[in-house]
Amino acid sequence: MQSISLVILAAGLGSRYRGQKQTDGMGPNQESLLDYAIYDGLLAGFTQIVFVVRESMMPSFKEALEARWGSYRSKYYPEACFECVLQEIDDLPEGCERPVERTKPWGTAHALWTARKCIHDPFAMINADDFYGRDALLRIAQHLTMLDNHSLDACLVGYPITRTLSKNGSVSRGICEIRGGNLSRIVERTQIETDGASIWYKENGTVQLLDGTEIVSMNLMGFSSAIFTLLEDLLTNFFTEQIEGMNPQQLSAECYVPSALQSCVERGLSVPVLESNSVWFGVTYPDDAPIVRDSLLDLVQEGAYPTPLWTQ
Repeated sequence: MQSISLVILAAGLGSRYRGQKQTDGMGPNQESLLDYAIYDGLLAGFTQIVFVVRESMMPSFKEALEARWGSYRSKYYPEACFECVLQEIDDLPEGCERPVERTKPWGTAHALWTARKCIHDPFAMINADDFYGRDALLRIAQHLTMLDNHSLDACLVGYPITRTLSKNGSVSRGICEIRGGNLSRIVERTQIETDGASIWYKENGTVQLLDGTEIVSMNLMGFSSAIFTLLEDLLTNFFTEQIEGMNPQQLSAECYVPSALQSCVERGLSVPVLESNSVWFGVTYPDDAPIVRDSLLDLVQEGAYPTPLWTQ
């Protein structure tokens, strides 16, 4: 069975949350959502976990990672390794140059691309501030062990949109169109809202209603390592089409990983949308945190997780 890796995107600024939501304590013993991702990732069989972080958080992040997980990993998963890579704003494809006005990261596609030098096996990627559920990671891990890493390959786990929204404000989701179990189209919508009865998104000043049956991507995706070449092309095109020549007010544009999935579909690649019975939850706004804490406590009380995670 071939080795598989897990890339955890942990460099986000958390501007709407107004805090370090990747590492904030949410579990009964201050476990973070990142801690649950590590626990489930190791259990699912990922033998390399790569954390993409920003420079300002690197020292404290590595220290906390080793303090919590060093002994646990050595005892129970001695074959597994952890690596940290920086998402640096000036780490760009050849020929691309950061405009001096740009100060924020380039988005999830760029964050994933920064892991290119240490990923050589099939891998899954997730966000550090989302809870995906163990079954979802088990399903994608099983799929990855069977794919051909020498050619371009991709998959994702989809979630019903109604289970991924926040009552506290708008969210971004990759809305999927699926045919015969495979992805036929994915579009990133950045302003999806709900009032509990209706769901809609805003685009170019207009409001578009959704019917609530949509399947969305929560950035739980799987790829062969060949995706890094596609990501580099995607980033280069992004710079050419959206960044060069823009005025400073337009320089907040980001390049998203769902665009890489759409590129795979347009190249004729079959991209399976894997089914899972896992429930997703996450933190976008401060008022989301109590809901997440209650959900984690329920899982612990049901016996799904020990607490604290890393001392068992």
